[in-house]
Amino acid sequence: MPPITPPWSPPSPTMSMESISGSPLLSDVTLQQFSRKIKIMIVDDNSINLTILSRVLHVHFAETVELSAVMTSGVAALERLSKEEFDLILMDIDMPVLTGVETTIAIRQPTPEYPILEQNQKVPIIAVTTSDGEIQRELYQHVGMSCCVSKPIVVSKLRFAIEDAVNSTGHLAVG
Repeated sequence: MPPITPPWSPPSPTMSMESISGSPLLSDVTLQQFSRKIKIMIVDDNSINLTILSRVLHVHFAETVELSAVMTSGVAALERLSKEEFDLILMDIDMPVLTGVETTIAIRQPTPEYPILEQNQKVPIIAVTTSDGEIQRELYQHVGMSCCVSKPIVVSKLRFAIEDAVNSTGHLAVG
């Protein structure tokens, strides 16, 4: 009897040999043009998503990105944004209390309750979500997000989104 072999399937776009080994999928030339690492805040209520995204940043962006804050809610993010400057925010959309959309609105239009630092009011925000249909993407742009990256994360798409967001705004926090 011949051995049983599973049917052939194409390689997963999220799991390539490059992503497993930690080799960059694209050159870091664009991101390395900055004199210091880009300060990033991740906002997601799911600890597994936070771990995965933190690991992706550590493995694929170590030379160009500094993961400065990992926040588990929109409220926690707003509190931190009133005290510390960031260059970029990776924002989950589906969170309790304040969604990513509501958190973005609060960043762009601060209130006395959350007096966001002026520099952070213009920080690029990338939606990182499974809610990535055309209508949702339009909403994200309407409230002030730079773009949207779908979950599961594809490193090359995340790299492009980060490069595009930082380059289009020229935003870099002080120090």
